[in-house]
Amino acid sequence: MAEPRAEPSETTLAFMQWLQQGLAGRAITYNEAGAPVHFVPEGIALVSPLIFRRYASEAGLAGADAALKVQAELLRAGWHRVQQLPQGHGRSNIARYEVIGRGGKVTARLAAVVLAEADRWVQPLPPPNPVLRLVAQTTQA
Repeated sequence: MAEPRAEPSETTLAFMQWLQQGLAGRAITYNEAGAPVHFVPEGIALVSPLIFRRYASEAGLAGADAALKVQAELLRAGWHRVQQLPQGHGRSNIARYEVIGRGGKVTARLAAVVLAEADRWVQPLPPPNPVLRLVAQTTQA
C-alpha cells in the first residue's frame, strides 16, 4: 500500500461517500464491460480517469483538470496499492489490467487506482471480476 497519510481531505471523503452510495444503489456499475469500478483480488479498481471524471461532473467541480485533482487527493490519502514497475523502473500509483476474452486472448487493457482493503469500503464485497488480470505484481510500499 501507499504510505499512510494523516487525514484525508474533504474532497477525498466526499468522493468515497459518493462511490459507496453509488455502488450500493447500483448508480455506479461494477464488474461489467465499460464499468468505472471493478473488484479485483488486490482491492477495488477505480478505472482512471473515467471514475474521477464522472465524479467531477456529477459533483459540479469546475475546470478541465478537476478529475485529476480528485484523483490526486485520493492518492494523498494513501489507501491505494502501489504498482512496482518492471525491470526496476520505479513504482506507480496506477495498476494496469488486461481484459481476458474468449480463448484467453487479451481484448482490452485498463488503468486503475486500486484501493486496498476493499471490505473497508464495501459490504458485502462482490466477487472479483474474473476477466481482469493484473499485468504486474503490486507491492506493499
